[in-house]
This record gives sequence, structure tokens and C-alpha cells, in this order.
Amino acid sequence: MMITLLMPFFALATAATSVDAAAPFLPKHKTKSLAKTRALELRGGAGPIDAETAAKVVGGLAIGTGSVFTVASKFCNKSYGVDGELSPTDAIMTINHNLSIFSAGLVMYSLLFRNDISWNLAMALGNLPWSFRALGDLLNESSKTTGPSNIGSSLIFLFASAAAYGGLTAADWAGSAFKAASLFALTPGLPCLFAPAEASKLWEMKGATEMTNGMITGVGVTLTGFGAFMAALAWGDDVITAVGKKAIVDIL
Repeated sequence: MMITLLMPFFALATAATSVDAAAPFLPKHKTKSLAKTRALELRGGAGPIDAETAAKVVGGLAIGTGSVFTVASKFCNKSYGVDGELSPTDAIMTINHNLSIFSAGLVMYSLLFRNDISWNLAMALGNLPWSFRALGDLLNESSKTTGPSNIGSSLIFLFASAAAYGGLTAADWAGSAFKAASLFALTPGLPCLFAPAEASKLWEMKGATEMTNGMITGVGVTLTGFGAFMAALAWGDDVITAVGKKAIVDIL
């Protein structure tokens, strides 16, 4: 499984964890300065790799593997050790699993590698993939074939789109939308992780196979990590701290 392959890097990123919080609505240059301060503080006793480098490694892996595996289904299946074609439902679970990795990677890339992307825009970009995903499920009437239900897709679209729009327009209520979207990601993520069969019924998934519950658990792992990462940012952590907290969630 890709989670196993990435485990050393998740562990590496744990060195980036800090208990201090930074205000995400500060101007970009100040947020960057706070992030670098965290790295300098940790560099003295955290090992040979400083926190900023560790976070960039994780960010690069997230956007790289997330984007490739989301669009290259056959390559993804081979990397997961899956022989043959997946059922439509299991294929959807694989895409959703990778979409959370890609979404987190977009935010990490924006805040760690770019100086021209604001915090609000980065948070918007992190919510856009799930917004488009839910819209696609609604337009394709996925509720009739594989799931999730129209109610489930509508809720995903509502929370993700509100956060994306708030970030893109730098609305006064954007911070509240980011918090709501992150909590909503955690809400289905945790049941998928710990009770996949019940989560499948809750979201009215159809066409389950012997692999489906395992696939749903995989979605739970990455969705919970994504929700925790976005929540950390929404409640004031700088990106390096948020990456560290995501790493802790990913290796639980």
C-alpha cells in the first residue's frame, strides 16, 4: 500500500510538529517568516534534517503521488499491488483516497514552494478538488450506480465549494468556511477509517466487493489526515506545524 511506502516520509515530517500557533490571516511574508522560525527552532535538536526541508519533502511527495495516482488508474493499481481491473465502486474509492493526498499536496506546494500564493488562495485550492469531485458525482448520477448518495455528494459540494469560494474571493467569512470544511472532512474520514462497513451504508455505496471495505479504510486514512491538516491551518498553525500534525495522524 502507498501509505506503507510513504511511512518513512510521514515519520520524517513529524519532526516539523510544534505546539505554537501562528495567525493564518497575517500577510504572506509574515507567515513565511514564522514558518522559517519554526524550522530554525527545531533544527538545533531535531536531527540532521530541519523542519522546513522535511515539510517540503512531504509536500512534494503528496502533490506528486496524489496527482499521478488520481489520473493514472492502471499505474496506481499496480503500485498498490492490485491485479486486474477494479470494480467501479472500488475504483472510486481509489480516486477518493488519492484525491485527499493531492488536495493536501496543493496546499503544501502553495505555502512551502511559492511566494506568490496567498494563504486564502492556498486554502481555496485545497478545497477545489473535492468540490469538483462532488459536482461530478451529482452530474453523473453516481448515486444510481456506485454511490455516494445525492445527499452525501451535495454536502461535500456545499462545504468544499463554500471554502473554495471564500478563499478565492478573500471573503470576511472565509476563515469560518475553512474551519467548517475541515471538520466536515474529518466527519466522514473517521468512520471510514474505523468502521468502513458502517460508513459504506451511511454513504449508500453500491456494488461492494470483498475489497471495498479495505478501500474505504484507505479513504479514511487520507481523508482524516487531510481534514486534520486543513483544520490545523484553519485554527492558526503555520504550514510546517500543520504538516507535522498531519504526519502524526497519518501514522496512527
